[in-house]
Amino acid sequence: MQGTTLQVTVTKNLPKSSDINDVISARFLHDPNFKIIINRKIIDLATHAGLIKTVDFLFENYKFKIHLIDTKKSRKNTLYQGVAVWQSGRLIGEPSWALGSSIILDGRTQEAKKYSIVIETSDLEQYIREDWSGFKYNKDLNIIFSKLAEKVSEVFSEIAVENIEDTKKNVKKLYQQEYNSLTPLAKYEFNEALEHIAKTNPTARQDSINLAMETLINLENTRGGSELLQKMSNFNSEDVEGLNKLLDNWTIKDALTVLDEIDKRISVIESIRKLSSDKSVDELHVLHPLIASARWIFGPEFDSPEYSYNNQLHTTVEKVFGKKIDRSVFNNSQKRPDIVVMGNSTFSINCTNDVDTDSGISNIKKILIIELKRGGFKIGKEERNQAVGYVEDFMNCGTIIGDPYINTFVVGESFSEKIQPIQTIRNENQVEMGKVQICLFSQIVDSSEKRLFNLRSKLSERYSEFTDHEILTTQTKIAI
Repeated sequence: MQGTTLQVTVTKNLPKSSDINDVISARFLHDPNFKIIINRKIIDLATHAGLIKTVDFLFENYKFKIHLIDTKKSRKNTLYQGVAVWQSGRLIGEPSWALGSSIILDGRTQEAKKYSIVIETSDLEQYIREDWSGFKYNKDLNIIFSKLAEKVSEVFSEIAVENIEDTKKNVKKLYQQEYNSLTPLAKYEFNEALEHIAKTNPTARQDSINLAMETLINLENTRGGSELLQKMSNFNSEDVEGLNKLLDNWTIKDALTVLDEIDKRISVIESIRKLSSDKSVDELHVLHPLIASARWIFGPEFDSPEYSYNNQLHTTVEKVFGKKIDRSVFNNSQKRPDIVVMGNSTFSINCTNDVDTDSGISNIKKILIIELKRGGFKIGKEERNQAVGYVEDFMNCGTIIGDPYINTFVVGESFSEKIQPIQTIRNENQVEMGKVQICLFSQIVDSSEKRLFNLRSKLSERYSEFTDHEILTTQTKIAI
């Protein structure tokens, strides 16, 4: 007798010879040259008790028999586990869970440590290395291996369905307390999701399944959980990688804060683009308050929470404009006193404050006035001079402490080529106290898009689908 002989004296718990047959033979059955004889009984693949399933597979002119073997007890490693390929009854290379470039199982999974696959064929001789240590690299062989890997995955899927109750039992046991706290509907959805995961991902590790179900439980306890799961189910691999990268660097709250602000600003641009040239839109109540509430459009220096409306400025507005203010056409005048409707114009008026270090009294440091003309309006010398007059009135009204600088923008569809679009205003000492700038709707769109790094064009698909009604509804809620 040749080979290795193992002898042991058993005093108790003598295992049955059939159990010894099943365990030992399953470990070494991948090699047809390895003969296993226990009590004079030869164990081969066809008669092995662990043989679960045999599937015939035909791809083009290549014929295969795929055997799935259950080794009965999971090992701590996969040294002898994997896919063994037999060419005419002889093993090629060593078993592995990779077929060419196709990975069938993660070697760390419970399935990889429990099962073995034997693929029998007589059609791969031309691809075998001379020493039978493996296969030669060949594009056609990679295609064959890819198809074989798909078929093996199908076999594992069928096994997963058969073992699904065990998987569900293990997960429910681990999360018993959380599962019991779910509503009947949530429990149904939990079981449905667990069954779906087990069927569609038969090679998934148990800890991955546990993590997925723990996430599901957390989502079921939130109002938006179902909607989020539905969206995630439609993610492609690029979306999944992007979401994972996002969560590595951002908290959900921070990401939502940034995205919400960007969305608001791009939506404002899109609103101006679509509505400024539409003669049927009520510019007075829609477009004008919208632009007036978005100071950042006129420059980064105005994008500050310090700009506000205070009592000192309110007194000045009442004195300068007086009875010219038409409160009847703007129902929200009490809630938004910073928006003033007058004739063919709508004004947005804000200021920043400064505190005198000696007296501790608050003074107005800067004033921002945005005058928006009705749609289709062409700004001429009269409108420009009128705006200059308002700035001078603010400077000399006697209700503002200090000498604030006044920025004024007059916004319209077009302006006369005979006037200068920018004019500075000086006091009697020739000190510059303010500036009047004519600004067009198209100019606002172009400059604001550049200020937002042209994100609107990069996200054109999202915003191109916005209807005028959607923009109107969303933006009027923000503006008024």
